[in-house]
Amino acid sequence: MKQLLLYLPVLHAGYEAFFSRHADADEVLLLGTSFAEDYPALKKEIRALAPEVAAGYLRGSGDRPPVSVVERDGLADAVVADLLVVPDEEIIRDLVARHGLDSGRELIYERTFLRWDRSWSLAQRPPDYDGVVTADAGDLAVMARAAGAAALSSDWWRQVGAVAVRDGRVVGVEHNQHRPSEYTPYIDGDPRNDFSRGVRIDLSTAIHAEALLVARAAGSGEQLAGADLYVSTFPCPGCARMIAEVGFRRCYFAGPYSMLDGDSILRAAGVELVWVDTAALSPPGGAS
Repeated sequence: MKQLLLYLPVLHAGYEAFFSRHADADEVLLLGTSFAEDYPALKKEIRALAPEVAAGYLRGSGDRPPVSVVERDGLADAVVADLLVVPDEEIIRDLVARHGLDSGRELIYERTFLRWDRSWSLAQRPPDYDGVVTADAGDLAVMARAAGAAALSSDWWRQVGAVAVRDGRVVGVEHNQHRPSEYTPYIDGDPRNDFSRGVRIDLSTAIHAEALLVARAAGSGEQLAGADLYVSTFPCPGCARMIAEVGFRRCYFAGPYSMLDGDSILRAAGVELVWVDTAALSPPGGAS
């Protein structure tokens, strides 16, 4: 038996794709309102559909498996499948761990949101780059971890992961997130929708992976000066300024440039740029 378990505050193309990929599921379980007691951020989503309303839309929107709303006290009895598929997001991961839903069954975490900018995601070497290039196994391993962190982001347009390393020890791992909730732009709308990449980057509900890493290091007292930073996408100018001020020794990045302004900021601050050639991480044929 195969079940899908998820929180569904709004209906959008990302969730439609999720359901389409798992059209063979035997049942869809939607989290009810009682879970807001464990996750107060859910209470802030004032435009979220009531779970029963969301379930009604699913039942009436085509050939769907049976849809049920499950509350906190009934979760253990409701999840009975040998195969459980859940969106790969922070709240669901905590829910699985808290209720032991990964015990005695196969569990699949899957991304909920679509990557619309496919051409950017598939781009390879950055244009006009004249800096250091590495394909070292250690650097590839850390960049793979940054990519794994990026996959946890719910951001519709871009997912970014950042890892800080000092003397071979990982001291921080973060991904870009939205505030006050990871669902904020999908409830209230995303102010980035009407702007091209690099234009009015201040209009965003997101905190970038690099900024979140620096902020949490400051909160824990972790010193980042002299450490190395690995980012899955080249930093924006705002993050580049922060990286420079923190005193990172090197900035490793993969993929093409996002905005060239960050390049001059980092170079002027003496931060060495290292492009990680991740081609060795890709399976033959370019599959991902």
